[in-house]
Formats: sequence, C-alpha cells, structure tokens
Amino acid sequence: MGTSIDWEGNIGSAPEFKEFANGNKDPRRLLRLNVYFDNSIPKSDGTGYEDRGGFWANVEFWHKDAEHYANVYQKG
Repeated sequence: MGTSIDWEGNIGSAPEFKEFANGNKDPRRLLRLNVYFDNSIPKSDGTGYEDRGGFWANVEFWHKDAEHYANVYQKG
C-alpha cells in the first residue's frame, strides 16, 4: 500500500516530465516537481495561525499518474 498525504503547496518551477524505455513494454513515465509547503501552526490563544516557516519537497509521480498530472500541474 502506498503512502497518502494531503497537503497544499506552491509549485516552485516548471514540472519535469520524462519517459524511460522499458524494453518492448510501454515506457515508464515520471513527473517531478518541487513544491513549497507553508508550516502554519495554530496559535495557543486560538486566534488563528502563525507562520513557522515552510519547507520545499521534491514530489514524484510515476506511470499513469505522471501522464495525468503533467497535463494538470504547472507553475504559475
């Protein structure tokens, strides 16, 4: 079973789509993107959130997901 994470972030650069030869089979597809995620923490007094600095993450999608999201995600 794969890992599932539900976050919202900002794409930092244009996604990179690649295809790799796979013998006589369909090529393997890869989509890579860099995403910046905010790190907002609830305030102790309950009046909202404070920014604790965010972080960058390298995100990869493979196979059919890569092909699908290559048409969906773009920097902007």
